[in-house]
Amino acid sequence: MTADQEAMIRDALDALAPGEFHLPDAIGARWDTLWIGEKVGIGNDFLQAVREGRYAGIEDTGRKEHGLHVYVKTG
Repeated sequence: MTADQEAMIRDALDALAPGEFHLPDAIGARWDTLWIGEKVGIGNDFLQAVREGRYAGIEDTGRKEHGLHVYVKTG
């Protein structure tokens, strides 16, 4: 994940209310401007980073809905 992509995700997470979310929903309209390879790469990198604890207050629920991982923001 590039520094710009990481910043995009951190900004999205900061603005997100606590609760469950999918990464594309959290990022919003900018997600739709990315090409599919970027989306897959960002999604995989984000999942790994969450599981490693690199995003405080974000957890992987271990579930998928509509083919997307479900995350939860705890605070």
